[in-house]
Amino acid sequence: MGGKSSPPPPDYSGMEALAREQLDFSRQQYADIMPLARRVAEQQMATQNELMQMGREDRQYQMETFRPLEQGLVRDAERFSTEGFREQQARDAAAATGRAFGVMQDASARAAASRGVNPNSGAGMALQSQNMLGLSAQRANAMTGARNQAEQMGFARRMDVTGLGRGLGGAAQGAYGAATGAGSAGINTSMAPGAQQMQGMQQAGQTMGNIASGQASIYNTAQSKADPFATIIGTGLGIYAGRGSDIRLKQNIERVGFDERTQLPIYEFEYKANPGERFRGVMAHEAEVNFPEAVITRADGYKAVFYERLGMQMVKV
Repeated sequence: MGGKSSPPPPDYSGMEALAREQLDFSRQQYADIMPLARRVAEQQMATQNELMQMGREDRQYQMETFRPLEQGLVRDAERFSTEGFREQQARDAAAATGRAFGVMQDASARAAASRGVNPNSGAGMALQSQNMLGLSAQRANAMTGARNQAEQMGFARRMDVTGLGRGLGGAAQGAYGAATGAGSAGINTSMAPGAQQMQGMQQAGQTMGNIASGQASIYNTAQSKADPFATIIGTGLGIYAGRGSDIRLKQNIERVGFDERTQLPIYEFEYKANPGERFRGVMAHEAEVNFPEAVITRADGYKAVFYERLGMQMVKV
């Protein structure tokens, strides 16, 4: 808007060269890594297929071979836990005791006969009675022991089957889990080169932004010294204008309207450094009250308004 000569704009050629070098490097790195990553990913996916096959084989073996065996053990354990089985064990024990007693009784009778004892005498009858009491006690003990043993055997069998059932499917599940991990690793490997290139592009963009910000700051200072009425502010990759709107820079000020959206008065005025050219806009000290983000204090102490942040424009009348 007039004033002293403006300094040359920032030179971004060095920044652009550096950013392009970073981009070229990231592209070359992508080209180098991608074939390796593809082979590794293929191997990982092949591993996934092998592990899935192992899981299916384990599952098939479990269902065709181990499951029938397990079911047989369950039936066997249930049979040991029935009352009928315990009674059968008791009867078998009683019969075995009776056979053993018969052998013992015959031996006792022969021994008594060798001593001249008449089996029909009182002594013989007492011996037979004593033997019968012994047989009854032995049978009762044998039957009770057989029942207890059958009950304990049934409990032990049920515990065995229960413990055995807890491990069912573990091998198949482990294989499926490992297969899933291999597949996920394959996907990550496939994505790694692209992620590396994106990181390189991000670094290039950051370099561009840092250099642009630094050069824009230098240019702002030079521009402010050359023209106290306008400032060019760099914002990374974009540039917008900040208008010198300090009332101390203006003369012949006349209020001509009111902006309903911002509730700011609108004025026409001239800059003291450029008499005869009139502009329409706002006053910085009034805008700063409700819109402090739209007003800055420049290095020379004057205030400037960024009209873009107010959603309006300063125009030349």
